[in-house]
Amino acid sequence: MQFIKDNKMYIGLILLSLAGLWFYMTYFSGPPSSPTLSSDQTVSPLSQDVLVTLSNLHTIKLDNSIFTDPLFTSLTDYSVAIPPQNAGRRNPFAPL
Repeated sequence: MQFIKDNKMYIGLILLSLAGLWFYMTYFSGPPSSPTLSSDQTVSPLSQDVLVTLSNLHTIKLDNSIFTDPLFTSLTDYSVAIPPQNAGRRNPFAPL
């Protein structure tokens, strides 16, 4: 216990420098390097399937003429407007 009292400035400096080092390594170091796919590695059939499906999605064309169709424009909106209500207590964590 006497050692800590005598050397508390040095212990504080060590702890502060360790905290600074941790902060630097956490926030200022570059992103972790991830392994990249090289030409000698094989591509799984499942990932190839996903890439083919994704490329097929880019070729889809949507027809907007449905919105001008008389049957679509004759549809009726039966939604009900919900009136605004009180939200409750101002501070829900305050004692009653």
